[in-house]
Amino acid sequence: MKGIAWLMAGLAGLVPATAALAWEDGDRGSYNNKMALIGVMLEGAQRRAMESGDLETLCLLISIGNDVTLRYVKQNPSDQQIKGRLGDIRKDLSSCLNMLREGSKPSP
Repeated sequence: MKGIAWLMAGLAGLVPATAALAWEDGDRGSYNNKMALIGVMLEGAQRRAMESGDLETLCLLISIGNDVTLRYVKQNPSDQQIKGRLGDIRKDLSSCLNMLREGSKPSP
């Protein structure tokens, strides 16, 4: 299914390329740590969605990533990189929820 493959590819935007670098501290480091953990859980949820059609868990984890990112953006409105990531996460969440509503089942 094209929709699920597109969604899986887009989820890479959830995982920061620089997950919790040692020189970072404060809000950005905390954000990166949270998103790195969510990224690990997303990998498992992606596999599960492909194998068994469990989109609920995948959408839930994307939603958590959205909430974490939104909270960070509200506290750090000048961080343009994370603002862009928030837009990508929202697109992924919208796609996931649409597939869930439509009853789409991903094909392995």
